[in-house]
Amino acid sequence: SMGSHTPLGRRFLTVWAGQALSTIGSTVSGVGIGVFVFVETGSAAWLGVLTALASLPVVLTSPLLSLTDRFARRSVMIAADTFAVLGPAVALLLAVTGQLEVWHFALAGFVGGVGNSFQGPAAQAAIPALVAPDALDRANGLGQLSMAGGIVIGPPLATPLVTRWGIEAVLIVDVVTFFVAIVATLAVRFSDVTDDSDVADDGTWAATRAWLRDRGRPLVTLLIAMAVVNFALAFFNVAVLVLATDLGGAARAGTALGAAGIAMVVGSLASARFGVADDRVKAIAVGLTVVGVGFVTAAVRPSFALLIVGAGVAFAAVPVVSAASATLFHEHVPASMQGRVFGVRAVLGQSLGPLGSLLAGFIIADVAAPAMRDDGVLNSTIGRLIGTGDARGAALVIAIVGVCCGAVACRLATSSIREDLRRDPLASDQTSSSRQAS
Repeated sequence: SMGSHTPLGRRFLTVWAGQALSTIGSTVSGVGIGVFVFVETGSAAWLGVLTALASLPVVLTSPLLSLTDRFARRSVMIAADTFAVLGPAVALLLAVTGQLEVWHFALAGFVGGVGNSFQGPAAQAAIPALVAPDALDRANGLGQLSMAGGIVIGPPLATPLVTRWGIEAVLIVDVVTFFVAIVATLAVRFSDVTDDSDVADDGTWAATRAWLRDRGRPLVTLLIAMAVVNFALAFFNVAVLVLATDLGGAARAGTALGAAGIAMVVGSLASARFGVADDRVKAIAVGLTVVGVGFVTAAVRPSFALLIVGAGVAFAAVPVVSAASATLFHEHVPASMQGRVFGVRAVLGQSLGPLGSLLAGFIIADVAAPAMRDDGVLNSTIGRLIGTGDARGAALVIAIVGVCCGAVACRLATSSIREDLRRDPLASDQTSSSRQAS
């Protein structure tokens, strides 16, 4: 509960610090490569190709994710990171020898993506082996920090690195931080959580499906809810760039994203310090409501200040939602199948993102913007509320995303899964299976 504070412990913090540094390094190189490719080719299409290719491996490798449960999680993490580092390492070699071409980045991104799609689920499934059961929510809160840190540190660091020292600089950052992560995981001994639950698990997808259809039903509802939210957030990510550029000018557009990133850092640190409420589903519902309110605030008037405040409020709540959701999976999924289940979460989270981004660009430009023009269909109705003009199309999309988050929150708060997933675990076998294996 929120009061009991078992320390997160040196082992968890060592592994976490290595992973966090690697995530930030990958973000720096991702942004740097994006800037470099855009400057070299002058084409936004290439950026789209690179983004899509980086997220494709998650979907392609998903049938093989049962491997994360067949081998020790620590071994999977080390092997996956070692494979992922080949991408930037080869790109660096080509850059130094002057043979680097744009399509090499696509290949490097793909290789990195394959490694990450095994590394992520294995790392998540390893958390119960590194912290006590009552520290899971705080460990998951801290887990959100590296993503937030990447958003805050990545862009401001990557751009000067590339412009001053060239593409080699960001690739070196990427490779070095990967090695730090591998060394950190190697330095910590941890065995997987022993599973003494009565769930029949032969390590296959069939066993996982059978469990999800039966005892895991409430978690499937949660998976779907979080998938809807991820899809909506992808729309926000595109719309906020359009809106920030319109309200603050190109030079200040990054400030809005920076503010959102800093708010995420604060939210992560708060959930790492205080944990999330024992009624995890309620915590998710309240968090999503705050996200919704933030988005509507950002969209309601054409004001750069309101946009920053709204985005800040929304993104402070995102880590709480993510931590509560991940903790529910740790608490209720049998330890032996957590790699596969976290893999499913990753596939849903990461495949809907690019799809949402693709659709968002089209919807903002061809549907929302024309509707919000002075002569558009919505100018006399919604236009009266949020203002009219081309750029208010993006605002309309953000407002709709906010309302969606609120709707999902209401649905979760009133659904039966709230009772099903109370901290008194789904079945008695869960308490024993989430004990620490030391």
